[in-house]
Amino acid sequence: MKKALLLLLAVMLVGCSGEGTEKKKEANVKKDEVTKEKVAPVKFEEVDPESKATVEKFVKKYNVRVDFIKQNQEKGIEIAKIQEPLTSELNKEENTLSQILLETDYKKHKGHYKIEAKYNEDKKIIGYTISIEGVPANELSEDGEEWAEGIISTMAIADALGLNIDKYDAESDIAFDEENYTYTDPNTKTNVTFLYADWDLGKFEIKYDLSK
Repeated sequence: MKKALLLLLAVMLVGCSGEGTEKKKEANVKKDEVTKEKVAPVKFEEVDPESKATVEKFVKKYNVRVDFIKQNQEKGIEIAKIQEPLTSELNKEENTLSQILLETDYKKHKGHYKIEAKYNEDKKIIGYTISIEGVPANELSEDGEEWAEGIISTMAIADALGLNIDKYDAESDIAFDEENYTYTDPNTKTNVTFLYADWDLGKFEIKYDLSK
């Protein structure tokens, strides 16, 4: 990531016998679908009060960083703000609850990114995730501008969480040689995981697991 950022800032990825079994399978599928439908989303207002305040503070800090980037980017690269006040609901996802804070397409290039807040079953915040998809690596221009919005958004998240940015830069550079790389931020004890298995396809994900 550091390499890409430096480039960006420099110029600114069977018959009848089975009939009964098949009917049972169909019935089970329908039963599962009904069960899933009954899992109602959780309203943001129902979140643990301290966690609710933490997420709202994160959103405000992220949006302040977005404004700063907009004012200082030489090439006019702009990333989207998270809408305030937060109204998005939390949806069940295995043993966690997931809340989409932002899901948007790139403004200038082909691609999109999604930022989510993650909660445990007690509706307490446990971390954030950003999922990014852009053009494949072999379609990038020399300055890597096609990936700029996604990469800069990850930096805005790191800044909003109070991470040590120099450390974040250095660790993200090391992560290029790994498919799954985790380090612990010295400032906040946040565990940051870089999932770069499909980096060459223009797809990657970064998880920020908060200290308990």
